[in-house]
Amino acid sequence: MYLPDERADRLDSLYEQLDGRSKVAGEGGIEKHADFMEALVDFAIEHEDELADRLGIKKE
Repeated sequence: MYLPDERADRLDSLYEQLDGRSKVAGEGGIEKHADFMEALVDFAIEHEDELADRLGIKKE
């Protein structure tokens, strides 16, 4: 997936923050692709209507 550098940096930062929180909570860490990216995609799918709104897509 292509993201502009600023967005990629923000996404990496979010991953690092959540990975750190997981480690501090004693849960080990999270894997970037197997855990974080899959959860991100699942979240988008589960919130399809909100995603459509952000994309400016109106309901039929």
